[in-house]
Amino acid sequence: MYEIILAGQRLIVLGKADLIENMNIPSSTKTNYPNRWPNTEGFVEYGFDGVGVGFNNVHKSWNYNRQFFSQALMTPSFNYQAIEWTNELWNEMESYWNNLGEDYELDLIKWMRRFANEMIFRISTGVKNDALASYYNKITLENNNINPLNEFVESLETYIEGILYFFAFSKFIRHYLPFIRGKVKKLLKNKDYLFNKLYTIVKERRNEIEKTPLDQPLRHDMLTSYITANTPRDINIMKHADADLLRPMTDKEIFGNILDAMIGGTDTTSNLFCFIVYHLEHYPEVKLRLRQEFDRILGNDLTRPITFKDLDELVYCDAVIKEVYRHTPIVFFLGRVNAQNDNVGGYNWPEGTQFQILISVLMKHKDYWTEPEKFDPDRFYKVEESDKYFLEKKKMKNTFQMFGGGIRICPGRKLAMIELKCLLILVYRKYDIELVDKNSPLKYKRDFFNLCKELAVKVKPRKF
Repeated sequence: MYEIILAGQRLIVLGKADLIENMNIPSSTKTNYPNRWPNTEGFVEYGFDGVGVGFNNVHKSWNYNRQFFSQALMTPSFNYQAIEWTNELWNEMESYWNNLGEDYELDLIKWMRRFANEMIFRISTGVKNDALASYYNKITLENNNINPLNEFVESLETYIEGILYFFAFSKFIRHYLPFIRGKVKKLLKNKDYLFNKLYTIVKERRNEIEKTPLDQPLRHDMLTSYITANTPRDINIMKHADADLLRPMTDKEIFGNILDAMIGGTDTTSNLFCFIVYHLEHYPEVKLRLRQEFDRILGNDLTRPITFKDLDELVYCDAVIKEVYRHTPIVFFLGRVNAQNDNVGGYNWPEGTQFQILISVLMKHKDYWTEPEKFDPDRFYKVEESDKYFLEKKKMKNTFQMFGGGIRICPGRKLAMIELKCLLILVYRKYDIELVDKNSPLKYKRDFFNLCKELAVKVKPRKF
């Protein structure tokens, strides 16, 4: 435990599991840590004040938004739709890769970022934004007229990379220090473009719904469920008893939830998939076992549709994903702010103290992991049946947080695992991925998240 000052704010940094035991209580009525961050002027300037769920510090607003966000993502029918759309989008991307040929060098992160964005864009809005098609046309020089919706991918990427500037730098540094000042101006201009784009999507869909006759059904997507919530056109099956949840959502609330979905659904999945590919190509024995599990569960018919039951049975695949995340977490620290005075590490901390949990340290700590620097998915795979991983058998709380914890746990965690497992099946059952430079270290940058900078690969038909 140590203290730092960042952007004029005092932060208490925690790196041991026993120090955060009270910070991950899953009950909103019992936790003393309902917020991730204080409502700093930097976050307000960047548009995080009182919207969505990820950075929302207004508890009543956060609770209202979370209910509808979780409802849209956690229904059983959504699971099957997510599998269907992942398959459909993979078939499109596969056709582009085949057209480019097996000797073409792909920058995998650029493809996966567009794949993930097109997926979450469709889930969120019900609209296909053709991000993959536009990127393919761009690199093959077949069409220089990029679909305007595809500009959203690069704008969103810029917005995510800019979060660090508004978290780490004070207002004075952001607006008066040379070099940083110019960067911040560009980030705010990009923010305005991105926000206007999202508000336009919300307003256009609201107008479409208002003009749709009452006897005509509405399509099911997050945006439609938000707009119709608690109205005569409500498409949501679940109804809330809490009076605070019975009013319709405003455009600002809808915008915030859609923005959160875009941020969480684009870079997290795409970057983690690239990190998984990198590790599989450096650990062929792990890749072999992964393929054996795929072949055992799905059989030899490569055209057989993937089912949710299949994904549920992929125990080793689940272990691989977790072990890759332990080594290269997308989110390497988590914020917590206490609502009341609390004792942490033997010290009394006043209300409003900022804590930063270094989960990247927790997931490599020698007190919680056997040979923590070793890459071995077996530490997550049927560990009870082995004497190898003694520390892992203890299942100590809070030492592995792939999706956060407590009331702030990621509501899109199920979608992320569906996408990752489906993609691994679809790619590795049919293809071999070769790293162009296998000796090169993983190229990533650490901003507010760990982001893959480049992953040059060649995709070739699998040799059975």
